[in-house]
Amino acid sequence: MKKNVFCLSLILSLTLAACHENIDDRAEREAREFTEKNCPTPERDNTILDSMSYDRATRTLNHYYTLTGTADDTAQFVGSHPEMHKALADAIKNETSNKMYKDEGFNFAYEYRSQRNKHLVLYRDTVRPRDYK
Repeated sequence: MKKNVFCLSLILSLTLAACHENIDDRAEREAREFTEKNCPTPERDNTILDSMSYDRATRTLNHYYTLTGTADDTAQFVGSHPEMHKALADAIKNETSNKMYKDEGFNFAYEYRSQRNKHLVLYRDTVRPRDYK
């Protein structure tokens, strides 16, 4: 009887350990599932979230957006945008849903494309741990 209990608990332990995913697997899965279930998101403040992805090599959660209406203006995006970078970093600081990824030191990348010209990238930025900690 003791042998059967031991074998059963060993099998259960190995099964549970095999099912446990690491942080990179989880980030990749969650980005893919979010995109499949929610994207493109409804337009909000002239912005549509088109998709999310995860890059294991750089530990970066990528967010791909389309700007619409008045936000879809190339002139707004000429030159440096430290205030936009700061706004993105502040949003990450205050967002609780990404706490696990922030604790792991992930990067968060954002790409904004024009709705009028899908090939035109209006703004691209990466927020690193030093920016949000």
